[in-house]
Amino acid sequence: MSDKISIISSMGGTGSTSFIHWFSRRISVNCFLNSEGLPSRGPGANPKGLKHRITPPRQNDKYLPNPNAIKRALFITDTPYNIIPSLFRRKIAAGHAKAISGHRPEHENNLESFLKHGIDSFCFTEQFENWTDHKNERGYKRLIIRFPYLWHYLDEIFDFLEISKIELSKFPPKKQRNSSFDSLTEEDKERFRAIYQPLDDKINNTQNLIII
Repeated sequence: MSDKISIISSMGGTGSTSFIHWFSRRISVNCFLNSEGLPSRGPGANPKGLKHRITPPRQNDKYLPNPNAIKRALFITDTPYNIIPSLFRRKIAAGHAKAISGHRPEHENNLESFLKHGIDSFCFTEQFENWTDHKNERGYKRLIIRFPYLWHYLDEIFDFLEISKIELSKFPPKKQRNSSFDSLTEEDKERFRAIYQPLDDKINNTQNLIII
């Protein structure tokens, strides 16, 4: 890995593993398995990793390859209504929550338990506010992109990451996305909204692409 890396991070549930792996063959990036700070590579509930950080990492972060290693950062956002049901369906909700918050939630991988607790155990609200706060300076630029619009802004993203436009045609194509949220009962959808409607409104009222 070179002295400088581009951080690619996300709220989750947006295919960031495959995106980071794709970018890693063209520029120096963080580990697509979120393994920073672990003795061996492998996916897991790792808050030391850079893939789902709750706040933009600082240049003196001890899990960087060296001090001042961050050249820039890309952060992918999406509505929690798309992210969370998918995490529970794949039985990775508890690990994902720990990767962001540093704590394993009591609800584990049980969706009913999560809705019963009625709190943002994934810390998505704090994460979104940290990454989009213009006052939260880090000494490098960060681009925040809403996942549904990622393909629309590929030119801007490639320019930001300094990747040749020749690679555009090789980028993974956009796939039809079916949200697990749609299959929930109306009662469960309302319980979701009780937790995340303010955050969903905030995301929807944020520009599709911003650079800080």
